[in-house]
Amino acid sequence: MKEHLFLPKPVFPRHVCFPDFIGGYSDFPKHRVNREYRTKEINLDQCYNLHLVYDGKGFLHSGTNSYELTRAQGFLYGPGLRQTYHSDFDDPWSIRWIHFYGIRLEELLNGKGVDEPWLFQCSNFPMITALMDRLLEIGRGYQVDDEHSMAATLYELLTRLQSGASQINVSMNPTAERIREAANYIRSHSNEHITLEQAAGIAGYSTPYFSRKFSQTIGISFPEFLMESRLLHAKQLLATTNLSIKQITLETGFSQSSYFIRCFRSQENVTPLQFRNIHNHMKEEHFS
Repeated sequence: MKEHLFLPKPVFPRHVCFPDFIGGYSDFPKHRVNREYRTKEINLDQCYNLHLVYDGKGFLHSGTNSYELTRAQGFLYGPGLRQTYHSDFDDPWSIRWIHFYGIRLEELLNGKGVDEPWLFQCSNFPMITALMDRLLEIGRGYQVDDEHSMAATLYELLTRLQSGASQINVSMNPTAERIREAANYIRSHSNEHITLEQAAGIAGYSTPYFSRKFSQTIGISFPEFLMESRLLHAKQLLATTNLSIKQITLETGFSQSSYFIRCFRSQENVTPLQFRNIHNHMKEEHFS
């Protein structure tokens, strides 16, 4: 078995994730990949590369380390990483893959595959293979109307991997983990007065180094992330409470209501009250 399926660009441009290329090999002992850093081959400077081993075995090499991969195991490379892996010649792996892209995938995947390949063991292997097979099935007869099913199936696969797979390689770069820990703290304390210096202290880095690494790891700057966190909290309060705009301003860490309204409108293209009214109208329609 040797299958390559390329997908067209989706009509809807803001899917959380969408495949660019899916496929698989079975009984192909010569399967060997050696891609350099930032390769543009089949868009891998922009796409994640996920492989899942159905049977047999193969090997992945990262730096000075080599890993054997067998049934129910797999690996994920982030965009632009150097990639080196191959099938075992005597017991060739049966493998399926997805090259995919999307919006804010680093957050969805909690940074996996960004600094180094993520190697994992599936505890929910039958479910994962069923979803992978479903992607291939859709891809073989892909129609424009299949776009949303494709995106939804990939999203379910990625989130199930997140919740049901364990890492089998030891992280070689703790920097990204410390940055993400600081980001999680910022997100949960965004209503407080948090400075860049304080955030850097949480991660244990100097302010200039933290600022640079935060942008590289999270994809946006510290001020942008803090603003996004506060506005997300504000949207939740607008949709689920009857708090006044002044109260929400205080609850979300903004200094003045006028500044909060201006930031909200700049981000959402509506005022906070308009957002609340739209959301309330949607709820009324849902329950009518």
